[in-house]
Amino acid sequence: MAPLGTGDFGTLSTDYGPAAWVPANSSNYTVSSRESAYPINYIVIHTMQGSYAGSISWFQNAAAGTSAHYLLRSSDGAVTQMVRDKDIAWHAGNWTYNTQSIGIEHEGYVDSASWYTDAMYRSSAALTRFLCDKYGIPKTRNNIIGHNQVPGATHTDPGPNWNWTYYMQLVTGGTTPPPTTWSTVVDNTTAGRFTASANWSTSTYSAQRYGADYRYANPVAASDAAWYKVNIPATATYRVEVWYPAVAGYNTSTPYIVATTSGNQTVSVNQTANGGAWRSLGTFTLAAGDANKVGVSRWSGSTGYVIADAVRITRV
Repeated sequence: MAPLGTGDFGTLSTDYGPAAWVPANSSNYTVSSRESAYPINYIVIHTMQGSYAGSISWFQNAAAGTSAHYLLRSSDGAVTQMVRDKDIAWHAGNWTYNTQSIGIEHEGYVDSASWYTDAMYRSSAALTRFLCDKYGIPKTRNNIIGHNQVPGATHTDPGPNWNWTYYMQLVTGGTTPPPTTWSTVVDNTTAGRFTASANWSTSTYSAQRYGADYRYANPVAASDAAWYKVNIPATATYRVEVWYPAVAGYNTSTPYIVATTSGNQTVSVNQTANGGAWRSLGTFTLAAGDANKVGVSRWSGSTGYVIADAVRITRV
């Protein structure tokens, strides 16, 4: 399934302009007339434990018995509203909090920090800031809470990988977070920026690919890396993200090499899961200059093709 975004739907939200409107099944929420029926005092932050598209589909299913007002996509921060602000979504597991809150679901899993992208943080914070201003909700951690903070909660989301400090900085604007001053994407088809030996073949098999195609090779006990060349503007800290199509049977331990100021660092990625979106390898100090900065090695102890598709480097 292709990823869903605002442009995929013909209807936009009347509550929040940047959001698409895709209504949840009426069996999964309570029609109300907030704020006359109930005050809106809280924003509740959730992690889906699943995908954006899958959660949209689930909330449209009458059997779900659950819903949220807004859903955020990891890769680009796209927003979909599924329950009107005036109505009561079933998201908090506590009726009093359901009646007084707006629930925001974020694509991803609590045990994987890579889902919490800067694009999603910024988009979610803009939504939360808008809702706080609209309904007079204080922009504090007493009123912007995690699902785990709801009295009686059995859920742990958004989990330990959610960066509350950064998120609240974005919401309040009290402390300006580091700006995204520079970012670049290098695809396997970017002219003069990608090199690989003849052992790397080209494929268009998966629709999750970035751009027209991607490269693949069998794992061997030798590096034979495919390299992405990037012109880094200044020695500084950068976030390195990778894009690959995830297919069952691809490699579960693909080595990505990052050329840092302290030497090459290797991060292994399971390329059978979490494909078709930007996935963070972490932050690294990269030296200024035009050179090979990220590689995909064939030296894996696992079976299945190793994939080289695209990388994104962003100064943080």
